[in-house]
Amino acid sequence: MCTIAILLDVVSDAPLVVAANRDEMYARPTRPPQRWTSGIVAGVDELSGGTWLAVRPDGQFAAVTNQRVLAPPPPGLRSRGLVVRELAEADDPAAYVSTIDPARYASMNLVWGDARGVSIAYARTEGTFEVEPLAPGIHVLCNDRLDAPGFPRGVRLREALERVTRDRPPLSAVIEPLHAALADHTRAPIELVPPSRHPPEIAHALTAACIHTDGYGTRSATIFAAAPGRVLQYLHADGPPCTTPLLDRSSLFHG
Repeated sequence: MCTIAILLDVVSDAPLVVAANRDEMYARPTRPPQRWTSGIVAGVDELSGGTWLAVRPDGQFAAVTNQRVLAPPPPGLRSRGLVVRELAEADDPAAYVSTIDPARYASMNLVWGDARGVSIAYARTEGTFEVEPLAPGIHVLCNDRLDAPGFPRGVRLREALERVTRDRPPLSAVIEPLHAALADHTRAPIELVPPSRHPPEIAHALTAACIHTDGYGTRSATIFAAAPGRVLQYLHADGPPCTTPLLDRSSLFHG
């Protein structure tokens, strides 16, 4: 994932709501969400066997965003998608996270939890590792720490969600606005585009929530909601959310 919104205790009948866009190279082979033998529902990165977002039937989830860097990561590192898969499958997620060696992976922001609490681990290739528990409210994670500067799409998404959830609406009232926010093509003014290792036109495109370039862009979108011990709803758009409908795939959790 490259943009993940986490709503904790702001929707009246859904203690946890997660809305996320997956941005990736178009050529990278992917399978849409499916039910694994463990009961976990997740898409599959066919190159690594890992995933970007995994949800368990009991409402626990794991997801990852890449850390923005100005140079490509060194070769030979383990896939970050495998961490998401293993974390989702772990009997004790916190214990699993404590064993992660950040030097084995390209830098990442790892998110996990359920309706009772969510945490983010900032793992950096140079060896630093820090865990941040989230307070109730709206949190938008892009390609750096929460609230890091230089992510206009994250600022716009958070502002949109604050407007939508101001009066603690029910889940049914927030799905359509969430979809619209994930599909937003608004780009930052060119003078506000942050430093990037990408060409200027691509760096500018990356300031939108729904990204479109010749070789890279928003490949899918997911919205799911959970209460303690269960998934309330799971919606997935297997394509850019600006042109692809969100389909209710909640039945995947029922075998």
